Amino acid sequence: MISWANFFRKIAILASAALICLPGCAAHQAVQPAGSATAPGFKFVVFPVDNLTGAYAPTREFGKAWLRKLQEFEISFIADTTREKILTEHRLRSISGVDSVSAKAFREEAGAGAIFITSLEYYRDMYPPKLAVFARLVSTEDTPRILWMDSVGMAGDDTPGLLDLGLVRDYETLQELALERLADSFGNWLDEQRRHVAVDGVEGRFSPKLMYNESPMREAEKATVAVVPLYNASQRKRSGEIMQLHFIGQLLATGSVEPIEPGVVREKMLNSRMIMREGISARDVDILTYILGAEYVLSGTVFDYYDPQGGSGTPVVDFTTLLMRKSDRKVVFKSKSSNKGTDGVYFFDHGKQNNANVMAEGMARSVVRNVVRAK
Repeated sequence: MISWANFFRKIAILASAALICLPGCAAHQAVQPAGSATAPGFKFVVFPVDNLTGAYAPTREFGKAWLRKLQEFEISFIADTTREKILTEHRLRSISGVDSVSAKAFREEAGAGAIFITSLEYYRDMYPPKLAVFARLVSTEDTPRILWMDSVGMAGDDTPGLLDLGLVRDYETLQELALERLADSFGNWLDEQRRHVAVDGVEGRFSPKLMYNESPMREAEKATVAVVPLYNASQRKRSGEIMQLHFIGQLLATGSVEPIEPGVVREKMLNSRMIMREGISARDVDILTYILGAEYVLSGTVFDYYDPQGGSGTPVVDFTTLLMRKSDRKVVFKSKSSNKGTDGVYFFDHGKQNNANVMAEGMARSVVRNVVRAK
């Protein structure tokens, strides 16, 4: 039970968020598969934060702040010393996902039922502060599953408002708002018996510019999809993995698609010595669908994933997607998506996007909704 002090603190933070009225809030989507109405009886593990920024970021401090948020739910966590001991003894070097080896180790040696994976996409503490982060909860079953996933992208100057009253000038305040939103999303998963999926519409400006869709999935199919890291042809390091996370989150949000945990995908690709130098081939699809038991493989190429470093500049996201089906080795969906933060902006920067994370989330959601359609 969260204390009254924490309750009133949350109310104050939410009031601040409403005053700021960040545009990313409208596009934000929580991914919350069915969970337990009370705190689960098993223990949780919080992995160290994976740095996707391509530069220095205070991941240790960020991880501690995120853990403090999670501890408000009074669920049981494995001690950091125990976590580091298991990671070291089993030589588990990857903290970007959960594979069968790490799942078994934490399940059998620490009694863990699920692992938190946190990926920091963007960090800037100078004015205007900026932050983008992914978080997901993965089970420690023999075949790990994604139980919950969400992402947040914020900038202090998203909506200055009248007399700049909406500006967030210090990074600590922005981080608190972002972590509060992630914690609330996880709390919804923890407290609700049913899947909660946002039904907000996708903005037209984020729709694919070009699209081929021969045979979209239907909501009743309950398909399994392996999303591989998109081939990175951009200047941004690890942008292929960033887009992989966006697509996994949006596929999970449909409720009718089961994306495979990226840690499992990585494990099987390494075991098969699979190297996709310039994208995925039909042979790669055959191997992946066989070893992962997936019905579809989603891949693509990232041509640009740019986040401006300072208060000026315009984010750019440009990528293609390719969906191949196992049964007949056919390409059933192709698309080309490209957006700038100023798209659709005509007066006084109203609607301008300052975060590549928010743009990429909307663009991935639009692609997924074209892939998965109701009958």
